[in-house]
Amino acid sequence: MVTMQQVADRAKVSISTVSFVVNNTKPVAPETRERVLSAIDELGYRRNTMARALASRKSRVLALIYPLLDHRNHHAFVDAAATAAEEHGYSLVLWPIHSDNVTTEITSLIQAGFADGVLLMEVQFEDERVTHLQQADAPFALIGRTGDLAGIDYVDIDFERTTELAIDDLAGLGHRNFSLVIEDLDGTPLARYSPPIRTEATFRAVLAERGLHGSVFRVPHEATAISSLTDDLLREAPQTTAIISMHDEASYALMGRLRHRGLEIPRDISIAAIASSTAIGDLMDPPLSTYDAPGHELGRRAAEALIARLEGRDGPATQVLIACTLHGGASIGPAPSRRPELDVATG
Repeated sequence: MVTMQQVADRAKVSISTVSFVVNNTKPVAPETRERVLSAIDELGYRRNTMARALASRKSRVLALIYPLLDHRNHHAFVDAAATAAEEHGYSLVLWPIHSDNVTTEITSLIQAGFADGVLLMEVQFEDERVTHLQQADAPFALIGRTGDLAGIDYVDIDFERTTELAIDDLAGLGHRNFSLVIEDLDGTPLARYSPPIRTEATFRAVLAERGLHGSVFRVPHEATAISSLTDDLLREAPQTTAIISMHDEASYALMGRLRHRGLEIPRDISIAAIASSTAIGDLMDPPLSTYDAPGHELGRRAAEALIARLEGRDGPATQVLIACTLHGGASIGPAPSRRPELDVATG
């Protein structure tokens, strides 16, 4: 998909100059304007869409605010949102933002005419970006949830339902002692990132309701923390027969190190990953059982919710939760009657 940046590169101008031509917001020298329009023609950059933009003074661009954290994989969300935008005559641009003045930069996208609306990812419980967008009256939709959702368009994984499903599936196989592995994001820009918080709260509540037992392990993305997880788990929660992980790197480490400790998966201990993907699970041995994140569905519906607002469709806010579903794998099985004696001090 050709982007506005590619048009700018072809015309040898800034992306803001392209926006000025598209939106007719500032005077542009005739020869520069002609170069931009020629670049649009040469690249096949949605000539009809651009014509509508020139007439309506809208960019017909959606900005996906995307932190681009190294350990995350949101390709399904992005691809689906881009496809949905294109079907409705819009373009989707990724806008990676890391600056301290993030809220002002986001609003400037709208005010400068670079984008008509914003899709916001990596949403936190108390997210100043959401507050700022509301105060600026900027159109937006969330892929994720804040604590206060009144009147906000959002789509999200139903982490509560997914966690409950994973516990009940494993409990149905006789498991009574669980461990939950989630990301430890303290001290990072995502310290109040919603999914681990929601998952942990639900894990504790469901175990209490079911009369089951469990421990929670919050694991940073540093290699030393991931490497020590297996020993930590076997030492602090030795009765665990089922692990639920929402941390792909930790899942991979556990699969190898538990086997090194003499535990066979799933004969001696079961592992299931939530909000993951079969593609990741299939890389492990045995293939990891995964509750796959519904990335395509959520990306599409978020883009459609934002476009509906931009096109003036009335109605209640779009608020969609979709649970993950279990796909394949070979890492879960019946609870063992006993496990081999282990020496966690050996490496």
